[in-house]
Amino acid sequence: MRIGYFNYLYDLKESSVGASVHVEQLAEALRKHGHHVDVYYLNRFTSVEQSVQSKTRALLKKKLWRYLNQLNALISNVRYFIKEWKIISGDTPDVILLRYNFLNFSLPVIARLKRIPLVLEVNAPMAYENKKFSEHAVKLPLIPEFVEWLNLYLSQRIIVVSSQLKEYYRPWRIDKEKFVVIPNGANIKKFNPNVTAERILNKYQLKDKVVLGFAGSFHYWHGLENLMNFIQSILKKYPQVAFLLVGEGPLKNDLEQALAQNDSKDKVIFSGYVSYNEMPEYLVAMDIVFAPYPNMDFFYYSPLKLYEYLSAGRAVVASRIGQIGEVLVDQQNGMLFAPGDYQEMLAKTIQLLEDPELRRKISQNGRKLAEEKYNWENSAKSVMDTLASVGSGNDQKN
Repeated sequence: MRIGYFNYLYDLKESSVGASVHVEQLAEALRKHGHHVDVYYLNRFTSVEQSVQSKTRALLKKKLWRYLNQLNALISNVRYFIKEWKIISGDTPDVILLRYNFLNFSLPVIARLKRIPLVLEVNAPMAYENKKFSEHAVKLPLIPEFVEWLNLYLSQRIIVVSSQLKEYYRPWRIDKEKFVVIPNGANIKKFNPNVTAERILNKYQLKDKVVLGFAGSFHYWHGLENLMNFIQSILKKYPQVAFLLVGEGPLKNDLEQALAQNDSKDKVIFSGYVSYNEMPEYLVAMDIVFAPYPNMDFFYYSPLKLYEYLSAGRAVVASRIGQIGEVLVDQQNGMLFAPGDYQEMLAKTIQLLEDPELRRKISQNGRKLAEEKYNWENSAKSVMDTLASVGSGNDQKN
Protein backbone atom coordinates (compact mmCIF):
# COMPACT_ATOMS: atom_id res chain seq x y z
CA MET A 1 0.00 0.00 0.00
CA ARG A 2 1.26 3.48 -0.87
CA ILE A 3 0.53 5.83 2.04
CA GLY A 4 0.82 9.61 1.94
CA TYR A 5 1.32 10.80 5.54
CA PHE A 6 0.67 14.56 5.75
CA ASN A 7 1.24 16.88 8.71
CA TYR A 8 1.76 20.56 9.45
CA LEU A 9 4.49 20.31 12.09
CA TYR A 10 7.18 22.95 11.95
CA ASP A 11 9.82 23.64 14.67
CA LEU A 12 10.72 19.99 15.05
CA LYS A 13 13.51 20.64 17.55
CA GLU A 14 11.29 22.52 20.00
CA SER A 15 7.52 22.59 20.55
CA SER A 16 6.74 20.00 17.86
CA VAL A 17 9.35 17.47 18.93
CA GLY A 18 6.95 15.02 20.61
CA ALA A 19 4.56 15.15 17.66
CA SER A 20 7.39 14.63 15.17
CA VAL A 21 8.53 11.56 17.13
CA HIS A 22 5.02 10.14 16.73
CA VAL A 23 5.04 10.79 12.97
CA GLU A 24 8.52 9.41 12.30
CA GLN A 25 8.19 6.34 14.52
CA LEU A 26 4.78 5.39 13.11
CA ALA A 27 6.01 5.86 9.53
CA GLU A 28 9.08 3.73 10.22
CA ALA A 29 6.96 0.96 11.74
CA LEU A 30 4.59 1.01 8.74
CA ARG A 31 7.55 0.68 6.37
CA LYS A 32 8.81 -2.35 8.28
CA HIS A 33 5.50 -4.01 7.45
CA GLY A 34 6.16 -3.56 3.73
CA HIS A 35 4.21 -0.38 3.00
CA HIS A 36 5.53 2.56 1.01
CA VAL A 37 5.16 5.64 3.22
CA ASP A 38 5.87 9.18 2.05
CA VAL A 39 5.94 11.68 4.92
CA TYR A 40 5.15 15.28 3.97
CA TYR A 41 6.05 18.08 6.40
CA LEU A 42 4.09 20.93 4.85
CA ASN A 43 5.52 23.55 7.23
CA ARG A 44 8.90 22.09 8.06
CA PHE A 45 11.67 24.24 9.48
CA THR A 46 13.63 24.28 12.74
CA SER A 47 14.62 27.20 14.91
CA VAL A 48 18.20 26.78 13.71
CA GLU A 49 17.29 26.59 10.04
CA GLN A 50 14.82 29.46 9.79
CA SER A 51 15.18 31.57 6.69
CA VAL A 52 15.21 35.38 6.80
CA GLN A 53 11.63 35.23 5.55
CA SER A 54 10.65 32.89 8.40
CA LYS A 55 12.27 35.20 10.96
CA THR A 56 10.46 38.19 9.50
CA ARG A 57 7.17 36.34 9.62
CA ALA A 58 7.90 35.30 13.21
CA LEU A 59 8.48 38.94 14.18
CA LEU A 60 5.25 40.05 12.55
CA LYS A 61 3.35 37.19 14.15
CA LYS A 62 4.71 38.18 17.55
CA LYS A 63 3.32 41.68 17.11
CA LEU A 64 0.03 40.83 15.42
CA TRP A 65 -0.70 37.18 16.26
CA ARG A 66 -3.60 37.82 18.61
CA TYR A 67 -5.45 39.64 15.81
CA LEU A 68 -4.42 37.71 12.71
CA ASN A 69 -3.56 34.19 13.90
CA GLN A 70 -6.87 32.48 13.08
CA LEU A 71 -7.54 34.52 9.95
CA ASN A 72 -4.07 33.68 8.64
CA ALA A 73 -4.63 29.98 9.37
CA LEU A 74 -7.80 30.01 7.29
CA ILE A 75 -6.17 31.85 4.40
CA SER A 76 -3.24 29.42 4.45
CA ASN A 77 -5.60 26.74 3.12
CA VAL A 78 -5.17 28.28 -0.34
CA ARG A 79 -1.39 27.79 -0.17
CA TYR A 80 -1.76 24.28 1.23
CA PHE A 81 -4.34 23.35 -1.42
CA ILE A 82 -1.90 24.19 -4.24
CA LYS A 83 0.99 22.35 -2.60
CA GLU A 84 -1.07 19.28 -1.66
CA TRP A 85 -2.76 19.05 -5.07
CA LYS A 86 0.66 18.93 -6.77
CA ILE A 87 1.95 16.28 -4.36
CA ILE A 88 -1.06 14.01 -4.71
CA SER A 89 -1.27 14.44 -8.48
CA GLY A 90 2.36 13.40 -8.77
CA ASP A 91 2.59 10.63 -6.16
CA THR A 92 -1.01 9.27 -6.26
CA PRO A 93 -1.17 7.52 -2.86
CA ASP A 94 -3.60 4.67 -2.30
CA VAL A 95 -4.65 6.24 0.98
CA ILE A 96 -3.96 9.51 2.81
CA LEU A 97 -3.11 9.63 6.51
CA LEU A 98 -3.52 13.17 7.82
CA ARG A 99 -2.53 14.56 11.20
CA TYR A 100 -5.20 17.17 11.86
CA ASN A 101 -4.10 20.77 12.32
CA PHE A 102 -6.09 23.73 13.61
CA LEU A 103 -8.26 25.40 10.92
CA ASN A 104 -6.82 23.41 8.01
CA PHE A 105 -9.31 21.74 5.68
CA SER A 106 -7.64 21.74 2.24
CA LEU A 107 -6.50 18.11 2.17
CA PRO A 108 -9.86 16.48 3.06
CA VAL A 109 -11.41 18.52 0.22
CA ILE A 110 -8.71 17.34 -2.21
CA ALA A 111 -9.11 13.74 -1.07
CA ARG A 112 -12.85 13.95 -1.75
CA LEU A 113 -12.32 15.53 -5.17
CA LYS A 114 -9.76 12.90 -6.18
CA ARG A 115 -11.72 10.07 -4.54
CA ILE A 116 -8.77 8.95 -2.41
CA PRO A 117 -9.70 7.53 1.00
CA LEU A 118 -8.52 9.65 3.92
CA VAL A 119 -7.83 8.57 7.49
CA LEU A 120 -7.68 11.46 9.94
CA GLU A 121 -5.36 11.30 12.93
CA VAL A 122 -6.58 13.48 15.80
CA ASN A 123 -4.20 13.85 18.73
CA ALA A 124 -5.98 16.76 20.39
CA PRO A 125 -9.33 18.59 20.08
CA MET A 126 -8.02 21.75 18.45
CA ALA A 127 -11.12 23.91 18.79
CA TYR A 128 -11.31 23.06 22.49
CA GLU A 129 -7.61 23.83 23.01
CA ASN A 130 -8.03 27.13 21.21
CA LYS A 131 -10.77 28.17 23.62
CA LYS A 132 -8.98 26.82 26.68
CA PHE A 133 -5.38 27.91 26.16
CA SER A 134 -5.44 30.87 23.72
CA GLU A 135 -7.15 33.28 26.04
CA HIS A 136 -5.47 36.41 24.64
CA ALA A 137 -6.16 35.69 20.97
CA VAL A 138 -9.03 37.27 19.06
CA LYS A 139 -11.16 34.26 18.15
CA LEU A 140 -13.38 33.61 15.15
CA PRO A 141 -16.83 32.54 16.42
CA LEU A 142 -17.91 28.95 15.58
CA ILE A 143 -15.47 28.60 12.65
CA PRO A 144 -12.89 26.44 14.49
CA GLU A 145 -15.59 23.99 15.53
CA PHE A 146 -17.03 23.87 12.00
CA VAL A 147 -13.62 23.25 10.37
CA GLU A 148 -12.87 20.48 12.86
CA TRP A 149 -16.28 18.92 12.21
CA LEU A 150 -15.69 19.18 8.44
CA ASN A 151 -12.42 17.25 8.75
CA LEU A 152 -14.17 14.54 10.76
CA TYR A 153 -17.08 14.39 8.33
CA LEU A 154 -14.95 14.15 5.17
CA SER A 155 -12.72 11.41 6.59
CA GLN A 156 -13.43 7.71 6.12
CA ARG A 157 -11.84 6.77 9.46
CA ILE A 158 -10.72 8.82 12.48
CA ILE A 159 -7.85 7.69 14.68
CA VAL A 160 -7.91 9.20 18.17
CA VAL A 161 -5.23 8.59 20.80
CA SER A 162 -7.53 8.02 23.79
CA SER A 163 -11.00 6.84 24.71
CA GLN A 164 -11.52 10.22 26.41
CA LEU A 165 -11.02 11.97 23.06
CA LYS A 166 -13.42 9.59 21.32
CA GLU A 167 -16.02 10.31 24.00
CA TYR A 168 -15.53 14.06 23.52
CA TYR A 169 -16.68 13.79 19.89
CA ARG A 170 -19.81 11.78 20.72
CA PRO A 171 -22.19 14.81 20.52
CA TRP A 172 -20.70 16.00 17.21
CA ARG A 173 -23.04 13.84 15.09
CA ILE A 174 -20.23 11.92 13.41
CA ASP A 175 -20.73 8.22 12.74
CA LYS A 176 -19.27 6.51 15.83
CA GLU A 177 -18.12 3.59 13.67
CA LYS A 178 -15.52 5.88 12.10
CA PHE A 179 -13.57 6.24 15.34
CA VAL A 180 -10.63 4.01 16.25
CA VAL A 181 -8.65 4.44 19.48
CA ILE A 182 -4.91 3.87 18.96
CA PRO A 183 -2.71 5.08 21.86
CA ASN A 184 0.84 6.28 21.45
CA GLY A 185 3.73 3.89 22.05
CA ALA A 186 7.49 3.68 22.32
CA ASN A 187 10.37 2.39 20.24
CA ILE A 188 11.20 -0.59 22.45
CA LYS A 189 14.55 -1.20 20.75
CA LYS A 190 15.70 2.38 21.16
CA PHE A 191 14.30 2.79 24.69
CA ASN A 192 15.37 -0.25 26.68
CA PRO A 193 16.94 -0.95 30.10
CA ASN A 194 20.17 -2.24 28.53
CA VAL A 195 21.16 1.16 27.10
CA THR A 196 24.31 2.33 28.85
CA ALA A 197 23.96 5.49 30.92
CA GLU A 198 27.64 5.73 31.79
CA ARG A 199 28.19 8.96 29.85
CA ILE A 200 25.28 10.73 31.56
CA LEU A 201 26.18 9.49 35.03
CA ASN A 202 29.75 10.70 34.57
CA LYS A 203 28.75 13.99 32.99
CA TYR A 204 26.52 14.99 35.91
CA GLN A 205 28.41 13.12 38.66
CA LEU A 206 25.44 10.90 39.44
CA LYS A 207 27.23 7.65 40.20
CA ASP A 208 26.26 6.17 43.56
CA LYS A 209 23.12 8.34 43.54
CA VAL A 210 19.49 7.32 43.36
CA VAL A 211 18.30 9.50 40.48
CA LEU A 212 14.76 10.88 40.33
CA GLY A 213 13.89 12.29 36.94
CA PHE A 214 11.47 14.05 34.65
CA ALA A 215 11.65 14.35 30.85
CA GLY A 216 9.38 16.62 28.87
CA SER A 217 8.32 20.21 28.43
CA PHE A 218 8.13 22.36 31.54
CA HIS A 219 4.56 23.49 30.94
CA TYR A 220 1.75 24.23 33.35
CA TRP A 221 -0.33 21.23 32.32
CA HIS A 222 2.51 18.85 33.20
CA GLY A 223 1.91 19.38 36.91
CA LEU A 224 5.23 20.93 37.86
CA GLU A 225 3.83 23.78 39.93
CA ASN A 226 4.50 22.06 43.27
CA LEU A 227 7.75 20.38 42.29
CA MET A 228 9.81 22.79 44.41
CA ASN A 229 8.28 21.62 47.69
CA PHE A 230 8.47 18.01 46.57
CA ILE A 231 12.19 18.28 45.75
CA GLN A 232 12.98 19.93 49.06
CA SER A 233 11.07 17.28 51.02
CA ILE A 234 12.92 14.42 49.28
CA LEU A 235 16.40 15.91 49.53
CA LYS A 236 15.97 16.82 53.17
CA LYS A 237 15.29 13.19 54.04
CA TYR A 238 17.46 11.36 51.46
CA PRO A 239 20.94 12.88 50.93
CA GLN A 240 21.89 10.10 48.45
CA VAL A 241 19.18 11.26 46.01
CA ALA A 242 19.66 13.61 43.06
CA PHE A 243 17.19 15.02 40.54
CA LEU A 244 17.75 15.05 36.77
CA LEU A 245 15.21 17.26 34.98
CA VAL A 246 15.29 17.12 31.17
CA GLY A 247 13.66 19.57 28.80
CA GLU A 248 12.68 23.19 28.28
CA GLY A 249 9.56 25.25 28.95
CA PRO A 250 8.13 28.29 30.73
CA LEU A 251 8.34 26.79 34.24
CA LYS A 252 11.98 25.73 33.95
CA ASN A 253 13.41 29.18 34.68
CA ASP A 254 11.05 29.68 37.61
CA LEU A 255 12.13 26.40 39.15
CA GLU A 256 15.83 27.10 38.57
CA GLN A 257 15.57 30.52 40.16
CA ALA A 258 13.74 29.15 43.19
CA LEU A 259 16.35 26.43 43.67
CA ALA A 260 19.19 28.93 43.31
CA GLN A 261 18.22 30.23 46.74
CA ASN A 262 18.31 26.75 48.23
CA ASP A 263 21.19 24.75 49.70
CA SER A 264 20.16 21.66 47.71
CA LYS A 265 20.54 23.29 44.29
CA ASP A 266 23.66 21.22 43.46
CA LYS A 267 21.59 18.05 43.66
CA VAL A 268 19.07 19.23 41.08
CA ILE A 269 20.36 19.12 37.50
CA PHE A 270 18.64 20.84 34.60
CA SER A 271 19.95 19.34 31.37
CA GLY A 272 18.03 21.67 29.04
CA TYR A 273 16.98 20.42 25.62
CA VAL A 274 18.05 16.86 24.82
CA SER A 275 17.71 15.36 21.34
CA TYR A 276 15.51 12.34 20.77
CA ASN A 277 18.56 10.19 19.98
CA GLU A 278 20.14 11.03 23.34
CA MET A 279 16.98 10.58 25.38
CA PRO A 280 17.35 6.81 26.04
CA GLU A 281 20.66 7.43 27.85
CA TYR A 282 19.06 10.07 30.03
CA LEU A 283 16.08 7.91 30.95
CA VAL A 284 18.24 4.91 31.87
CA ALA A 285 20.30 7.21 34.10
CA MET A 286 17.11 7.72 36.16
CA ASP A 287 15.83 5.22 38.73
CA ILE A 288 12.42 6.75 39.39
CA VAL A 289 10.57 8.92 36.85
CA PHE A 290 7.56 11.21 37.09
CA ALA A 291 4.47 12.11 35.08
CA PRO A 292 2.80 14.43 37.63
CA TYR A 293 -0.15 15.74 35.62
CA PRO A 294 -2.49 18.06 37.57
CA ASN A 295 -6.19 17.58 38.09
CA MET A 296 -7.88 18.39 34.78
CA ASP A 297 -11.54 18.15 33.83
CA PHE A 298 -10.67 16.83 30.38
CA PHE A 299 -7.46 14.79 30.12
CA TYR A 300 -7.46 13.51 26.54
CA TYR A 301 -3.72 12.91 26.13
CA SER A 302 -1.81 9.75 25.33
CA PRO A 303 1.48 10.77 26.98
CA LEU A 304 4.47 9.74 24.89
CA LYS A 305 6.72 10.17 27.90
CA LEU A 306 4.79 7.49 29.81
CA TYR A 307 5.46 4.82 27.18
CA GLU A 308 9.11 5.76 26.83
CA TYR A 309 9.50 5.61 30.62
CA LEU A 310 7.97 2.12 30.63
CA SER A 311 10.03 0.96 27.66
CA ALA A 312 13.23 2.16 29.34
CA GLY A 313 12.36 0.03 32.37
CA ARG A 314 12.03 2.90 34.82
CA ALA A 315 9.81 2.93 37.91
CA VAL A 316 7.01 5.36 37.08
CA VAL A 317 5.21 7.62 39.57
CA ALA A 318 2.23 9.18 37.80
CA SER A 319 -1.14 10.84 38.24
CA ARG A 320 -4.15 8.53 38.13
CA ILE A 321 -5.85 10.42 35.32
CA GLY A 322 -7.20 9.67 31.85
CA GLN A 323 -5.29 7.08 29.86
CA ILE A 324 -2.56 6.84 32.51
CA GLY A 325 -5.07 5.37 34.94
CA GLU A 326 -6.12 2.84 32.28
CA VAL A 327 -2.55 1.74 31.49
CA LEU A 328 -0.89 1.54 34.91
CA VAL A 329 -1.88 -0.69 37.81
CA ASP A 330 -0.80 0.77 41.13
CA GLN A 331 1.97 -1.16 42.89
CA GLN A 332 2.28 -3.50 39.88
CA ASN A 333 3.70 -1.61 36.89
CA GLY A 334 3.61 1.91 38.30
CA MET A 335 2.82 4.01 41.35
CA LEU A 336 -0.34 6.08 41.00
CA PHE A 337 -1.49 9.08 43.01
CA ALA A 338 -4.56 11.29 42.83
CA PRO A 339 -3.85 14.19 40.46
CA GLY A 340 -2.85 17.25 42.43
CA ASP A 341 -2.26 15.28 45.65
CA TYR A 342 1.45 15.88 46.09
CA GLN A 343 1.49 14.40 49.58
CA GLU A 344 0.42 11.08 48.05
CA MET A 345 3.01 11.56 45.30
CA LEU A 346 5.63 12.07 47.99
CA ALA A 347 4.48 8.97 49.88
CA LYS A 348 4.60 6.78 46.74
CA THR A 349 8.07 8.05 45.90
CA ILE A 350 9.34 7.38 49.42
CA GLN A 351 7.93 3.87 49.18
CA LEU A 352 10.04 3.25 46.08
CA LEU A 353 13.13 4.81 47.62
CA GLU A 354 12.87 2.59 50.70
CA ASP A 355 11.91 -0.61 48.88
CA PRO A 356 14.41 -1.43 46.08
CA GLU A 357 12.68 -4.76 45.43
CA LEU A 358 9.36 -3.03 44.74
CA ARG A 359 11.21 -0.59 42.47
CA ARG A 360 12.76 -3.49 40.57
CA LYS A 361 9.40 -5.28 40.19
CA ILE A 362 7.63 -2.17 38.89
CA SER A 363 10.46 -1.42 36.45
CA GLN A 364 10.40 -4.95 35.02
CA ASN A 365 6.61 -5.07 34.76
CA GLY A 366 6.57 -1.68 33.05
CA ARG A 367 9.07 -2.86 30.45
CA LYS A 368 7.00 -6.01 29.86
CA LEU A 369 3.89 -3.86 29.31
CA ALA A 370 5.70 -1.80 26.67
CA GLU A 371 6.98 -4.93 24.93
CA GLU A 372 3.58 -6.60 24.85
CA LYS A 373 1.28 -3.66 24.14
CA TYR A 374 2.44 -0.05 24.06
CA ASN A 375 4.98 0.10 21.25
CA TRP A 376 5.05 1.53 17.74
CA GLU A 377 4.92 -1.91 16.12
CA ASN A 378 1.54 -2.57 17.70
CA SER A 379 0.36 0.94 16.87
CA ALA A 380 1.40 0.43 13.25
CA LYS A 381 -0.57 -2.83 13.04
CA SER A 382 -3.68 -1.05 14.29
CA VAL A 383 -3.12 1.82 11.86
CA MET A 384 -2.64 -0.69 9.00
CA ASP A 385 -5.93 -2.37 9.85
CA THR A 386 -7.59 1.04 9.85
CA LEU A 387 -6.07 2.04 6.50
CA ALA A 388 -7.04 -1.32 4.98
CA SER A 389 -10.61 -0.87 6.19
CA VAL A 390 -11.18 2.12 3.91
CA GLY A 391 -10.68 -0.09 0.87
CA SER A 392 -9.06 0.86 -2.42
CA GLY A 393 -10.68 4.24 -2.75
CA ASN A 394 -14.33 3.32 -3.02
CA ASP A 395 -15.21 3.82 0.65
CA GLN A 396 -16.25 7.45 0.31
CA LYS A 397 -19.56 7.40 2.08
CA ASN A 398 -20.22 9.13 5.42
